[in-house]
Amino acid sequence: MRLLLLGLGLWALSGCGAGPEAPFIIFASPDSPRAQEAVAGLKKAMAPHPLQVVTAPEFGPEGVEALKGIRAQRPRLLFVLGSPALIRVAPVEKSRPVVFAMVANPFVTGAADNPQHPDIHQKNLTGIASPPPVGAALEQGARLLGPGPWGLLYDPREGQAVEVAQLFIKLAPAHGLTPLTETSSDPATDLPALHKLLSRGARVLYLPPTASAARYAAPVLSWGRERQVRVVSSQPEGDHKGAVLWVALDYQALGQEAAALGKRILAGENPEHIPITEKMPLKVEADDSLIRHWSGYPGVTRIPAGGR
Repeated sequence: MRLLLLGLGLWALSGCGAGPEAPFIIFASPDSPRAQEAVAGLKKAMAPHPLQVVTAPEFGPEGVEALKGIRAQRPRLLFVLGSPALIRVAPVEKSRPVVFAMVANPFVTGAADNPQHPDIHQKNLTGIASPPPVGAALEQGARLLGPGPWGLLYDPREGQAVEVAQLFIKLAPAHGLTPLTETSSDPATDLPALHKLLSRGARVLYLPPTASAARYAAPVLSWGRERQVRVVSSQPEGDHKGAVLWVALDYQALGQEAAALGKRILAGENPEHIPITEKMPLKVEADDSLIRHWSGYPGVTRIPAGGR
């Protein structure tokens, strides 16, 4: 009996299994190259603390089971990457400290309610809001290429694509740009929709940072390389050669920002008292050869041949 009581006492003193040896876990959903970049930034900034990484698809039962496994380990600190992961975590994890990142709008995830009060949020968590860099791309693109009509193709079935399109329409006029949009929900209709944007007078095609835009990024960038159309891209993955301007989120830097918040909590700060912050670290590149070329064609866009 004494041994049993001693064991129970030591278990209680250890924080019910969540003492100094409890793990630091990253829960990312969905898995993607941008999530992997954020994980790399987190691991680098959190060294020498080892970080266990758990990934899950955006939809389906795998995410539920993955989160159950994570919670069973009673992590000392849980990093959450991606809105789908945060939507799963926020309703069920109410006590252990949570730091989130790679979330465009945390105020629709259940973690917090009012974007006017980022200091009011679920008591055990805090994190970083990182909206898509549409405004930065429009601002820098307008400075570089001048005013005029820009075209955006988006998939109305993808929530993020709809949000980006709304931002594009809202923000473009402030930079002297006329927003033109078309929709396509199938690869077979992507190219006709792009040609329609050009026939309507789009001088620039904007590749947004959405999953559906990756469908048609390759042909658009090939048009850019062939000097048939100006392209501004915010696609963070893959080769962006062919874009006059590339403005994308730096996901490794976002991971490092999340690690900085985690270290503050480990040093004793209460996540309840750390407001949700908006951070948009950027990677920006301009193609000098394309800029020189298009400077001689200030008002001309060459509509590519169909089927390219």
